[in-house]
Amino acid sequence: MTFFNRALSAFIILSTLLLTACSEPEAKEDKEAVEFAIPVSVTAIERNDIASNFHTTATLESRNEADIITRVTGIIEALTVEEGDFVKKGQLLAKVDARRYQLALDKAEAELAGLEQELSRLSLMAEKQLVSEQASDKLKYQHRAAIAAKELAALDLQDSQIVAPISGYISQRLIKTGHFAQSYQKLFHIVDQTNLQAVVHLPEHQLSLTKIGQQSLLQFSARQEQRFVAKLRSISPVINSKSGTFKVILSIDNSEGQLKPGMFAQIALTFDTHKDTLTIPSDAIITLDNQSKVYVVRDNKAIEVEVKKGFVEDQLTEIAGAINEGDLVVINGQHNLKADALVEVLNAESSSEELQDNAPITNSAIAAVSE
Repeated sequence: MTFFNRALSAFIILSTLLLTACSEPEAKEDKEAVEFAIPVSVTAIERNDIASNFHTTATLESRNEADIITRVTGIIEALTVEEGDFVKKGQLLAKVDARRYQLALDKAEAELAGLEQELSRLSLMAEKQLVSEQASDKLKYQHRAAIAAKELAALDLQDSQIVAPISGYISQRLIKTGHFAQSYQKLFHIVDQTNLQAVVHLPEHQLSLTKIGQQSLLQFSARQEQRFVAKLRSISPVINSKSGTFKVILSIDNSEGQLKPGMFAQIALTFDTHKDTLTIPSDAIITLDNQSKVYVVRDNKAIEVEVKKGFVEDQLTEIAGAINEGDLVVINGQHNLKADALVEVLNAESSSEELQDNAPITNSAIAAVSE
């Protein structure tokens, strides 16, 4: 090979290397210029009814319950009910040995009969002015006392029969047959489960929003799939100066018997309801420095929109701003976004037809183009 040919070959090789070196930065710049889409999930803004609720807890109580006591002393002769039994008002629950009380009544009746006979004889003598007026009055007072003694003896005999003062369920039985019962000893506890109530203490600033008849929703761990409605029955006229709260009582209709006194309730007391208003999942809202914003997907980009929050109920929040019903708002991945960022909607199949028709460029597609 001649010197000329060797020089020409070297020039060609050097030119090729220079061209390759110049083209590599341009390729890198093209790759760096490609914007990758951020994966997000979206949901459509909907119109719903949403309420302003105050959330608290309380324990259910029976509105009508009673301790059953005995007014007489004696041996429990018989029991007719057990715990869990339903009893009606006036039904016999237990018997106290009544022999002493029967004898006391017999004695009182005999004494009264003797005084009535004596009073009749004295009345005849008084008509003939054979006795003094003082003696006649004394016998009359004795007669009245004998009547009272007879009635007391009859009452003791009646009280030896322990009866239910209200209708309800026997929640406690504190005696057994053969036990000795003292006067005014507690024997049973009866609970009426038909009407239950919950006592709630609300903060003072809620007083102006609280009204008789307001509804509240109750949930219980034992009835997780159900919600029960209660109504506000009474409002205390006094504010507790120590706690800054006031007492309200919620009334619950339990005619079906699904609830029990003592159950722990999670309560949402409804103060007001906004009808047919724009709502989104609460997690979609980003709040910073008392300003709230959401990201709305338009033309495959995340548009930052400032919103104002209204009522919050469960996982929904009422919003207002430059948004419309049906707009697609980001609910997952919004914390990785900035204004006008390119996005890839992961749940595009469940979003609007517009989003499906203008499917975003995926990261995998961008990578393929770059290669």
